[in-house]
Amino acid sequence: MKIQLQQIVIASPDVSGRSNLCFQWRRLLRRVCTTTLLAMTAVWSIGCFDLDSSLFNNDALTSYNLRTTVIPESSRTQIVLTSQGKKIYGYLVKSPNANESNIILYNHGNRDHLQYYWDRVELFYTMGFNVFIYDYQGYGMSEGEPGEAAIYSDATEAYAFVRSQRFADSSITVYGFSLGGAPAIHLASSVFTPRRLITEAAFASASALTKSATLLDLPGSYVMKGEYKNDEKIKNVHAPVLILHGVNDTFIDMEKNGNVLFNNANDPKRFIAVSGADHSDLPAKMGEAVYLQTIKDFVLFGL
Repeated sequence: MKIQLQQIVIASPDVSGRSNLCFQWRRLLRRVCTTTLLAMTAVWSIGCFDLDSSLFNNDALTSYNLRTTVIPESSRTQIVLTSQGKKIYGYLVKSPNANESNIILYNHGNRDHLQYYWDRVELFYTMGFNVFIYDYQGYGMSEGEPGEAAIYSDATEAYAFVRSQRFADSSITVYGFSLGGAPAIHLASSVFTPRRLITEAAFASASALTKSATLLDLPGSYVMKGEYKNDEKIKNVHAPVLILHGVNDTFIDMEKNGNVLFNNANDPKRFIAVSGADHSDLPAKMGEAVYLQTIKDFVLFGL
């Protein structure tokens, strides 16, 4: 296009030539804008522009390969549950302290599978807690396809399993990272009252996530199948709440998501905004020692 512009200018140096050039460019821009708008409208109207494909960035596995440098193989047990008629897989990790009664029910983010989040399990294990982590439908070895109803069902089955292992509700801390904030808040608001609720980089709703992730000021229903009303559900949580969010989160904006969740949560509650943290590096930016102590103190002593 630059070559054509130069050729046109050279060939038509007079005022009338420049006017003709401007007219041609205006006409071209109108055509481009009109075509783009029509294409975007058509995609939205038939429902193909679906953020769920990005929200559920899952990866299937035939087996898990979990490192043993921190958590010995003898301390973990693979668990198979059934959710909506589909097999879902998880791991129960027993604390190095045989007398530890607290357990972290960890709801992971949208990436890959539980193996990707094993470093988080190691952190909780280092704190001395029991941990249960599981894969949503369509993630890792779990069967089925992910979706809003599916992840709520998966989380409910995960909770039922934890209870079957003789962990009382008062011993269960529900932790949700990113996407995992949805099933975590669902559990704490609609299924049982946990000891604590922790969210990290969680989104407020489908609409808020859409505006944060795509920078399009559109209703969330245009581009997402689910509603994920975390901002409304958290009003029904009656357990101490800790909300963590990176100030520099470029995927789930803190102001439109973390702040909203905190404002809607009941007391007692605490909000920690971590300077310099993006979406997935909050523990590192917070400082691992500080992160470990913060989570451990909250689980054991509350606010």
